[in-house]
Amino acid sequence: MISAINSAQQNKVSFTSVVPFRVFIDGLETFDSKNLKYAAHKLTSTLAGPAQNDKQKLKIIREFAKFDPDYNVEKGFYGYPKRKNKKNIQPSDYFRCIFDKIGNFLFTGAQAEKLNELGKSIGSEKVYCKTRRMSNSFDLQAARHYYSFVIGNYLRSSKLRVKEAFDPKTRIRVGKPVEMHINMGSNGKYGMSNFKMHLDNIEFKPLGS
Repeated sequence: MISAINSAQQNKVSFTSVVPFRVFIDGLETFDSKNLKYAAHKLTSTLAGPAQNDKQKLKIIREFAKFDPDYNVEKGFYGYPKRKNKKNIQPSDYFRCIFDKIGNFLFTGAQAEKLNELGKSIGSEKVYCKTRRMSNSFDLQAARHYYSFVIGNYLRSSKLRVKEAFDPKTRIRVGKPVEMHINMGSNGKYGMSNFKMHLDNIEFKPLGS
């Protein structure tokens, strides 16, 4: 469904999608931040590849590609390129998850890179405050404000939201907005220190269903 890209475009990131998502464990929705972050990490690690011969990962990659017209299936199969000076693929270089009071969102490509850049700016300002033995500064507040401002702009852009389908030729999204359900399975040891989860599958459903 997604055509292969030529070698000159191999390292070009052109994603522009914002994907609302919810997380379910053993069929029940979770709102715990720890569970949400773990599920999001497992998903982005799968999407970043490589899938190799893992049938479950391949199924998840193909399902995601049905709704994101710019997701690169080939790179999902064989692995997105690692950045310079890094030993392994970092999913956060290509995907970034935001957990907000209005919902959870997966940002991809250009948006993820911009948020990573702004996040690093906040981190730098925090370090500077620490070296100066300060708890806050104008620059830190400004960095945080701009980070929130950019996220807000992304979330308000209807053009970035994934929808029911897309035209494979123009890549224009059509239909009503959808959200992604990340379905996790567990070992059933709820509340215990040895509780573990694993990624089962993903589903795209009408927004708010």
